[in-house]
Amino acid sequence: METQSVENKFKFISIAAARCQQLQRGARPRVEPRSRKPTTVAQDEVRQGLVVAREPEVVEPVLGQEPEMAVPSEGVDVE
Repeated sequence: METQSVENKFKFISIAAARCQQLQRGARPRVEPRSRKPTTVAQDEVRQGLVVAREPEVVEPVLGQEPEMAVPSEGVDVE
């Protein structure tokens, strides 16, 4: 079993919480569930490196232009 290192506990919990919401809305687990609880399944997925956090991109505004929104890539939103 491969373990992904998450920089800190807050980031781990943020990623697992976002994935837990996806599981509660019907997403399929990416691991063989050892529990029926979506919180436990989400934590297992993060520990195994199966969930990728998507950080918001910072776009520098150009003088005289409206700020642009960055187009998100695939992953779990972490704010």
